[in-house]
Amino acid sequence: MLQEIAEWTCGLCAGSAEITSFSTDSRAMGENCLFIPIVGGRFDAHDFIPQAIANGAAAVLSHRRGERYPVPAVYVEDTAQALLDFAGGYRAQFSCPVVAITGSVGKTTTKELTAAVFSEGFQTLKTPENRNNTIGMPQTALAMDSGTEAAVFEMGMNHFGEIAQMALCGQPDIAVITNIGSSHIGNLGSREGICSAKLEITQGLAERGGCAVLNADEPLLWEKRQSFPFRVFWFGIENEKAAFRAENIQELDDGVVFELCWMRARYPARLYLPGRHNVMNALAAAASGFIAGLDPEQILHGLASIGSAETHAKLYDRDGYHIYEDVYNASPDAMQAVLRAFGRMPAVRRFAVLGGMLELGGYAREGHFGAGRAAAAAADRLYLYGVNAEDTRDGALAGGMPASSIHIFETHEQLAGALRAEARPGDALLFKGSHAMDMGRALRLFFEDAGTEGTALEK
Repeated sequence: MLQEIAEWTCGLCAGSAEITSFSTDSRAMGENCLFIPIVGGRFDAHDFIPQAIANGAAAVLSHRRGERYPVPAVYVEDTAQALLDFAGGYRAQFSCPVVAITGSVGKTTTKELTAAVFSEGFQTLKTPENRNNTIGMPQTALAMDSGTEAAVFEMGMNHFGEIAQMALCGQPDIAVITNIGSSHIGNLGSREGICSAKLEITQGLAERGGCAVLNADEPLLWEKRQSFPFRVFWFGIENEKAAFRAENIQELDDGVVFELCWMRARYPARLYLPGRHNVMNALAAAASGFIAGLDPEQILHGLASIGSAETHAKLYDRDGYHIYEDVYNASPDAMQAVLRAFGRMPAVRRFAVLGGMLELGGYAREGHFGAGRAAAAAADRLYLYGVNAEDTRDGALAGGMPASSIHIFETHEQLAGALRAEARPGDALLFKGSHAMDMGRALRLFFEDAGTEGTALEK
């Protein structure tokens, strides 16, 4: 097995070993375990190879070609790339359907919906939590086993080339792009650049003859429809030429109902997730399910099985307050979509508690200004924290929100204290911002506890 790993990674094998597990953590060595040391921004895990061996590593992967170890080793140029190559070689041993999902907004929700749909007919592996980068995604691929009948990989990125690496590793049969927004526009330069980066997910399709599931309501994708060398299934709400469409959308207190339209048939669909944006995520999941051969009943049941507890956005009641917690990350597109959904929540008053959005580059003022406008249409009060708060305030003022309803705070403690003084049971509170803004801390401080979460609304 170690020699096979060396072949997949173009490495030099020194010794032999039967490998049945792997780990990137020197403290956690399983049986017949290969230790894969990754170089991080603050440390080089090669320094922990002795600890890994002491903890039972059967073999190691290393790019320190001058070092010798008391266990077999595979010497490679770069261990992070070798992890991808190892996972790619391993994944190629499986013929089950694989779905890869990317997009500026909704990746995780679409992943959860798709996995739920596929689980109706297959034993399905999915990316756990937010392990959607060039380290976490190959680790998910390496979790495939003889019982895996389908896999759903989420792929995120910050820079060009990252999704291409994961796509070549994952070799998807179905490549999904939820949308093209403005996340990481500071790194990628423009929405056109973001589109190019997202389309890297199709690079893994070439040799497998797979297909893509793309958003027909996104002009940057739709305008390229004649140039794709692979089959495309389009989904959308506005574009009548989309193969998978949603019509008669009705937003309810606890989710959305709509008609799923495909092949001249209409199916009544139910989501226990808030907002029109989640209908788009559901369409992508449904399209993937149809392509994989699942029947409409399985798809509809899978879509209805996911609640907010399985996604980054959580809806729950606590102490009489209606909480919309979506603090994992934020982009202008996601912020506006969530605010639209928040604006339909039944409440005495709505408080939007928003943190700043990062990695927007020269688009930062425009993105925050637009979020402020959306907040003015959705909320009665606006509490702001972090970068570009003044730009968000300016957008809210332009949208008609009174200046007396807008507050900017220097600390989470100040924000939570002011919110406690003004909000009352019966009010709805939205907490959202980029991960680094840690708006979850503001939420915890509001309830004056260290981390207790509310209970998600039952379906």
